[in-house]
Amino acid sequence: MARYLGIEATDAKLKCALLRTAYKKVVLEGVFTVFRNPGPEGLAAAARELGAMVSQQLLAAQPGVRAGELDGIYAAMPGTDVSLRLVSLPRAVHKRGDKGLRAELEDNVPFDVDECIVDAQILANKDPVELLAAAAREDRVRAFVDALKGSGLEPREVGVGPLCLAELAAEIPELAQAGAAMVVYATESHAEVVVLVDGAARFARALNGLTTPAARTRAVRQTVAAWLGLGGAAPTVAFLVGDEAQEMAAPCMEGASLPAERVLPLPNGAIEFGPGASPQSLWEAPVAVALAARGIARGARIDLRKGALSMGGGGEVFRERAPQMLGAAAAVVLFWGIATWARYQGLVTERDRLQETLLRVTREAFNEAVDDPVRAMSMARGQGGAEEVDPMPAADAFDVMGVLSTRISTAVRHDIELLDINREHVQLQGIVDSLQDRDRVVEALGQWPCFPGVRPGRAQTNPGDNRQKYTLDIEFRCPGSERNTRRGEGDRGNNPGGPAAPRQGS
Repeated sequence: MARYLGIEATDAKLKCALLRTAYKKVVLEGVFTVFRNPGPEGLAAAARELGAMVSQQLLAAQPGVRAGELDGIYAAMPGTDVSLRLVSLPRAVHKRGDKGLRAELEDNVPFDVDECIVDAQILANKDPVELLAAAAREDRVRAFVDALKGSGLEPREVGVGPLCLAELAAEIPELAQAGAAMVVYATESHAEVVVLVDGAARFARALNGLTTPAARTRAVRQTVAAWLGLGGAAPTVAFLVGDEAQEMAAPCMEGASLPAERVLPLPNGAIEFGPGASPQSLWEAPVAVALAARGIARGARIDLRKGALSMGGGGEVFRERAPQMLGAAAAVVLFWGIATWARYQGLVTERDRLQETLLRVTREAFNEAVDDPVRAMSMARGQGGAEEVDPMPAADAFDVMGVLSTRISTAVRHDIELLDINREHVQLQGIVDSLQDRDRVVEALGQWPCFPGVRPGRAQTNPGDNRQKYTLDIEFRCPGSERNTRRGEGDRGNNPGGPAAPRQGS
């Protein structure tokens, strides 16, 4: 929840509106009005009285809160103290900032532009750029700011009375309707008029000397003619607000050529009213309410607190907001800690669940409950079970063929007609040149540890080439093959006939 204060000044009064904002809610808590005497001294006295009233209201709503601790204070100069002009600047000139704007306004304002504060808001961002410019004497803006600052109500921004009425469109949707709409704020024999197009200000003027119906009608007619002369569309509706709003109804109908049903009182829109306010409060100080709403709205707007009058940087704002910022930081740290703890607890729960699952699965698969994931992965790869039998034989048929090709001497002319390998028995039928060559083969094969018994069979002469045809019955059983070995720990290098064993010819 935040509170903003808007302050508007007229020739005879100083008014302020206290606005409280919450989620999707804007509440007007109160409007305060004090009479003022002419001159800076009268303005300063009225500001002190107004500051006391605001502080009293804040203390009643929330003990310990002062006016200087508001979330934002915004003020506006009366329209009679500011010159408003529509200007067009080439984009290159507009990029030069206030220099190009001052040069354009030099012959169009009723006072020396070098002694003024100038600012502008963009109406159409094209080339040339269309601007609504404002110029006010620096000494008057300074006196206005100093008077409010001395009462503890230093404004963060200083706007222009008529233009601030357009900022009500953010809270009053009726003002943002399509086409041109005119808002007239009448009080103290003068009026401030702003023309809105699609909810944005396009033209503004302050009207003085509205003492008779004829004067009011003439002022409205001249204002509408000036707007039309700038190429604007005729207003389709007029909204009236202020103490003398009823006095402006007939002049608006006649001067703006509007039917009676299109001259309406300013609606409340989304603005709600607290115990100390009512719809009449909005009518009393609409500019002050619009200024207070600046704390909610975003976007470019005219601010006369520039240059030497600008606030001294963000340090003061940070000091004002230090308690709120510290509270927000503490809340962020607290919620971060809670979120981290909750995440940690979730991970612990997930870890316990996975460990229970791992124990159950390893017990079912290996008859051993294992909670170490690394060891479980090794067991799944066949490297971790202490009693698991390695299904691979110490030697296989490929090893037998390797022995035959490497251990039989190349000096022996040897042909194999039959080779039958069946578990632990190998039967070999071969042809050699002589029985001495057969004996050499028997001796060479008998040297391999996996052939513990090599028994030669009968031999006969081969009819075709007069060579010796013989048979061998070989016992095929490697040493240690009867005992179990752990998977992955068997050393194939211990097998002289295996792929890793060095093979030598006999």
